Amino acid sequence: MDKPLVEIMYKLADGKRIRLEVTSEVKDLLEQADRQIRSQRRQDRRRHTEYVDGLTDTTTVLPQEDFADLISRMDSYKRLYSAIEKLNETQRRRVILHYFGGLTYRRIAELESVNFKTVAESVATAREKLRQYLTD
Repeated sequence: MDKPLVEIMYKLADGKRIRLEVTSEVKDLLEQADRQIRSQRRQDRRRHTEYVDGLTDTTTVLPQEDFADLISRMDSYKRLYSAIEKLNETQRRRVILHYFGGLTYRRIAELESVNFKTVAESVATAREKLRQYLTD
């Protein structure tokens, strides 16, 4: 049994609009994703303050534009995680704790019973390796 198709207008990442015929279920999923993105944009407009080693670093997270941007971002994350897997165990752990866990270099050093500078140098080296992996 064929499901009835509905026509929708869809905006691509480059701003172009196209007409698509999709099932009602797909239309509902796209509308739900659009609502979530709009909600995320509202939340992202607020500034987030993060304290790093006693210093304040204020950043604004840019909102996602549409579903195509979400797919592109997911591909970027996949590449990033693949690059992180290439790091040695210590660098990988410290990068994950710092960037994904939100821990400061000082806190990581306390947890690992090492000097603060050791952690900072390790993360800096890992960041340079990641840059090389991601540009190759």
